[in-house]
Amino acid sequence: MIDKKLLETIEKKSEQIAGNLIKIRRDLHQIPELGSDLPKTREYILKELRALDVDINENVGENGIVATLFGGSKGKTIAYRADMDALPLKEENTFNFVSKHEGRMHACGHDGHVTIALGILKILAVVKNDIKGNIKFIFQPAEETTGGALQMINDGALKNPDVDYILGCHIWPSLESGKIGIRKGPIMAGTDIVDITIEGKGGHGAIPHKSINPIVVGSKIITEVEGIKNYFVPSSQNSVISFGSFNAGETNNVIPHSARLLGSVRTFSKETQAIYISKLTDIIKSVETVYRAKCVLKYIKNYPPTINDEQVVDKIENTLIEYGLQDKIFHIDEPSMGAEDFSYFLQNIPGAYMFIGSRNEMKGITQEIHHPNYDMDEAILETIPGILSKLIIELL
Repeated sequence: MIDKKLLETIEKKSEQIAGNLIKIRRDLHQIPELGSDLPKTREYILKELRALDVDINENVGENGIVATLFGGSKGKTIAYRADMDALPLKEENTFNFVSKHEGRMHACGHDGHVTIALGILKILAVVKNDIKGNIKFIFQPAEETTGGALQMINDGALKNPDVDYILGCHIWPSLESGKIGIRKGPIMAGTDIVDITIEGKGGHGAIPHKSINPIVVGSKIITEVEGIKNYFVPSSQNSVISFGSFNAGETNNVIPHSARLLGSVRTFSKETQAIYISKLTDIIKSVETVYRAKCVLKYIKNYPPTINDEQVVDKIENTLIEYGLQDKIFHIDEPSMGAEDFSYFLQNIPGAYMFIGSRNEMKGITQEIHHPNYDMDEAILETIPGILSKLIIELL
């Protein structure tokens, strides 16, 4: 356990910076940017980092930032990751720090993620000489789009010094404010993209027997696919397949020549993923034979499942209990079917992804992420950075 003097310093600094962190979060909320194109966000973060005694690498991957805090003596290296990008969504909130960028919004809490990371860094920078080891802060672009985590890993984000463990968190509006959701093993699903093009034979709606209607073919594929989970995936393996786009035709009396289906598959294991690939292929071949259409399946493997290291989760839980914070612990029974490219980090090194509760019904903060009225309970900025600072020191 951290000695009393160091603990007091951490708690005092946590209290001192709470107001500043709220300002940072609100500033970032007003300048949401997409993907890897984050000039204002990057400059804001870099300005904060340059005021601290940290080693800064400004371009890791495509516009990622890595800031390393070197402790007073040698030891392990812990990484903490925060994603920076926003969503292409029009904000409907009416508070005085709404998005200034039309059609863009921090509706997934990444403004809060960056703020928490900066808060941890500000706290640990004060006690760096008492820390045994190093802490890398990874500010990552493109979580919502192209998987910026993998780009940063490939560009050496986990090297020099080599990272032993990594932590990350997601602000979670369905969880009571201030709670820390933890789970051993899978915590978020892997997600893949299903892209099916159907080539039929166009014609007049009055003589469908002389055509090959790709709408009928696509409908048959969707109907058959719904049975994969029920009949081929073991009941113990949670999974989801869903279609969100079916494009075909222009008018009521013309059978179109082609159609396109777009969907997603969410799984927690390679075995379940393989079942979906195999059965989708079988279904398409069968439908092609019966309906005489030509179908092309593109199965794009996207983010893998986010799987927490059991020993790291045990360490997190034991540390919270040791510091009398057992009331903050929330054990997540069922993993989320949402996906996260933090999974790429966990494929390379052990670590844990946590959910930070931000739901506060008294304040009317209840909307889920990706909603135009999403908000977070800023009270968590008074406590969570300090708690996570203690966790990081204990992992070193």
